[in-house]
Amino acid sequence: MAIANAIAKGEQPGPEIINSGPYFSGPDGKTNFVRFTNEKMVRDTIRYWGKKGVKWLKVYRNTRPSDLSVIVDEAHKNNIKVTGHLCATTYAEAAEIGIDAIEHGFLHSYDHASGKEQFSCTGNTDFRTTLDIDDEAVKSVQRLLIDKGVALGSTLAIFEAQANVTADARAIEVMAPYHQNAHYEREKRKQQAGADWYFKKEWLGKAMAYDRQFYKMGGLLVAGLDPGLHNMPGFGDQKNYELFLKAGFLPEEAIQVMTANGATLMGRSDIGLIAKGKTANLVVLDGDLLNDPKTIQKVTTVFKNGIGYDPEKLIRSLRGNVGSVNDDLMTYFGQKEPTETPELFAPELVSRSDRHEFGCTFSKDADAFYFGVDNNGIMEIHYSKLAKGVWSPQKKLFESDSVSYNDPMFSPDEKRLYFISDRALNKEAVKDDIDIWYVERKNKESAWSAPINLVAPVNSERNEYYASFTSEGTLYFASKSNSENAPRYAFDIYSAAYKNGRFLNPTMLPETINMNRYEADVFIAPDDSYMIFCSIRKNGLGQGDLYISFKDGKGQWTAAVNMGSDINTEKHELCPFVSTDGKYLFYTSNQDIYWVSTNILERYRPKKEGE
Repeated sequence: MAIANAIAKGEQPGPEIINSGPYFSGPDGKTNFVRFTNEKMVRDTIRYWGKKGVKWLKVYRNTRPSDLSVIVDEAHKNNIKVTGHLCATTYAEAAEIGIDAIEHGFLHSYDHASGKEQFSCTGNTDFRTTLDIDDEAVKSVQRLLIDKGVALGSTLAIFEAQANVTADARAIEVMAPYHQNAHYEREKRKQQAGADWYFKKEWLGKAMAYDRQFYKMGGLLVAGLDPGLHNMPGFGDQKNYELFLKAGFLPEEAIQVMTANGATLMGRSDIGLIAKGKTANLVVLDGDLLNDPKTIQKVTTVFKNGIGYDPEKLIRSLRGNVGSVNDDLMTYFGQKEPTETPELFAPELVSRSDRHEFGCTFSKDADAFYFGVDNNGIMEIHYSKLAKGVWSPQKKLFESDSVSYNDPMFSPDEKRLYFISDRALNKEAVKDDIDIWYVERKNKESAWSAPINLVAPVNSERNEYYASFTSEGTLYFASKSNSENAPRYAFDIYSAAYKNGRFLNPTMLPETINMNRYEADVFIAPDDSYMIFCSIRKNGLGQGDLYISFKDGKGQWTAAVNMGSDINTEKHELCPFVSTDGKYLFYTSNQDIYWVSTNILERYRPKKEGE
């Protein structure tokens, strides 16, 4: 519901979502469903979700006719419609009770199952193979559904996925690696099973014929893909179109089922048709759909409420992510975990092709994200927060047409957010040099204060860059070199301990780190065990590279080493940050944000004697 609300507000792209409540089932149903063990509880639950704005409920296999009667009665009192994946209740029984729709067409019509015990999810499924769709018993049930105004939900795409186990290459591309591997293993099992495969091809053929017959008899047929296996939203809907044509539907009939009929079922007169006065929800295809069914896949633009979306950018943001570890909770913007090969972070969500992004930081719980954005030469700090599985729209932390803000970094207790700025102390103009600043708050729910200058002894009349902290509060940062022999671009890295509420005089790090060149943008590990920083050196690979140094057994910093072509390119790499859980290294490369597994850091750790 939070996602649906965010989409409705225009805070994130996505389809209009008509929410359903939790599934209902009989007393013997799945424990994660609402099991019918008490009528008052069921009615109270339906009223609760009705007040939340839910428009549909779904009942599942073990729902008995007596259960369904109560659910339909209370749902309709609360302006909620009911659909079902049935078994214990037959299609005919559900129609008589007043259900609004039934899902999955033919395969779950246990009206035709031999050995079915009344009011229980039992019976032989051989009817899926042996029953003649043209049989009068089948037509009789279909006529009853039509007479009672019950819609039938066709889900041919999932049946095809189960029968053939052949994936759309585009679907494989968006799936997380775990699910990609699961698909390839399923393909192997299917090949080994041969004719013994659990889902028979004739079931798919009969399902197609059943849907076609119901439609021709005047039934309200609607369509969905029932996502699962390798059957992905969007792509599966396109597969439905192709399957409808194979079932004998005309192109215009298939489109009607997939669009206008769904609008009718939802009681919507504003969508479903292309006509004056309707909402401009359109799909623009490149090709001749009447003569080439594959044209359904060639989407050039999607219009929603008259606004055009680029499908390639939307799909790009999903590649490899669907079903990832982060996908459910939406931590790290739902992106799949990176390997030891760097990947663009959240493409088109954070790392966008129409702007440049820089230093970033996540909160400890990975529910707040701050990062730098270049706005025509003025640097801005943008942020987004995660709540109920939804990232808020990206907003500016500060508004200014002339002052730059960049390089955000949380303090260890997250009560401060540090950053750099050329903001003047009187805030009327910009300064000649860049200082480290911070905002503070009492807790996570509090608003940030106005910016506060860190002042001396950290800030000076020279430029100071990039704050990073150990868990004990020691600050690491860079300051422009004041050495007479230093190049004009030279910076040095310093540390400043935090004692009694203030930072002590900074100490310049040794020559194993500072080489009278550009050393800046330092990230320090919370346990002070390693640091990663940007440097411009003669042996570098590009405009600026990331280097790493570790503390040795004597507590001394080892000579910093270039992180090599695994990380660095001919472009500029800078702004390193490691997530608080220690799992991911973020950094900027070629003005976009990348991330990589911190397992890669072990490649650079100095070998001990004997290793």
